[in-house]
Amino acid sequence: MVKSAYLNILLFLILFAHGTDAQQVSVRATTDTSDYKIGDYIKYQLEIIHSPDIKILMPSVKDSLKNLEFIDTIGAAINKVDNKIIEKRGYLFSYYDSARVTIPSFRIKYVSGKDTGLAAVDSLVVNVHSLKIDPEKDIQDVKSPVTIPLDWVMILLIILVVLLVLALAYIVYRYWKKKKGMTEEKVETVKIPPHEKALASLKELEAKKLWQQGLIKDYHSEITEIIRQYFEERFGFNALEQTSSEIIDELKKNDDGGKIVDTAERFFSNADLVKFAKFEPLPEVNEEMMKQAYEIVERTAYIPQKEVEAEENV
Repeated sequence: MVKSAYLNILLFLILFAHGTDAQQVSVRATTDTSDYKIGDYIKYQLEIIHSPDIKILMPSVKDSLKNLEFIDTIGAAINKVDNKIIEKRGYLFSYYDSARVTIPSFRIKYVSGKDTGLAAVDSLVVNVHSLKIDPEKDIQDVKSPVTIPLDWVMILLIILVVLLVLALAYIVYRYWKKKKGMTEEKVETVKIPPHEKALASLKELEAKKLWQQGLIKDYHSEITEIIRQYFEERFGFNALEQTSSEIIDELKKNDDGGKIVDTAERFFSNADLVKFAKFEPLPEVNEEMMKQAYEIVERTAYIPQKEVEAEENV
């Protein structure tokens, strides 16, 4: 009897702890409708509700929903209501066949203090219909293209005049160069490596002390722009125009970028909270973001030997 009572108490505590943790983060997935035609945009939205002390580590929704054709990311909106953070993230998908389509469930990782957890996203079902064709209607011909007559004499005359002007300009330039005794010199340009530019910009931002003066949003805007510019020059993708999740996806494709994925996720998560939710982070968060920025650059500053030799031979 005593052993059974202890087992019941232990089972209750485990279930209670699990239930308490699950309530920390709630996720709701919705679509704008349940019926679509083939090729229509399926607007898929996630609403994540959690307390301010929890950090959400968004997975790649594009990779989680592979049965749909990913079109674009709509954007993110983060608000604070009744001491709760409400994050809304939207995505556009499409499906190119008539079927009853199940949008699968997946899990979202979050961090609460030193603990981590997973919040489940429920699956959804939508219907994709084919276009209706009226067999009674006749097939109509496509209208022939309208041709615009060209005045070839005028075009040839313009080309001739342009060539004469260019030839005259070249003759004048050569004469002026010979008269002045100019010599062509090879201009050598010094290419500053991306990591050196990024580190210099971070040091300059530190010296401004923006967040210490209350300019928190300016500080986060500048530090994220420095890292996005560094990613563009270092890894060769358009980071300045991409969302945080798209940048993380690009880093995962690169061997060097994969080394700093976790740091980059924490870095952009803090930046997004300030940008979209008007969230005022503690001073420790601002300092941590600067440390993360330095870590991102320093851990990926390696330049392959072939590139070094190529630069030396220029």
